[in-house]
Amino acid sequence: MKILTIIICTLLILVNVAIGVILTNYFLENIIFSSLVLLLNGILLVLVANSKMSDGFKVSFHILFPLFGIIELVLAILAPNQWVNNLYLVGVILLITIQFILLVTAIKVSQHNKES
Repeated sequence: MKILTIIICTLLILVNVAIGVILTNYFLENIIFSSLVLLLNGILLVLVANSKMSDGFKVSFHILFPLFGIIELVLAILAPNQWVNNLYLVGVILLITIQFILLVTAIKVSQHNKES
């Protein structure tokens, strides 16, 4: 599953860059932003697969994180090509922060349950 996640993430980033080269209205900032979103979500999914959390958390996160990733990707693609006063960027940062909080919380809960 980990290798499949890495392959799919790499493929999506390559497709994103290729589309960015083809479309003139898809600016460099959006290409970078959306590629970073894809990379971060791929890293999060690999972290979930490699973590020692409960299987229920792993299954849930393998469903939930791609959904977050799709929302983040749409925001990154639609974002204006500026970094200042960019509410789309703020939305993506908040969603990624939520994902990290969920991941850390699930790992800690799983460790606490194993110790009990």
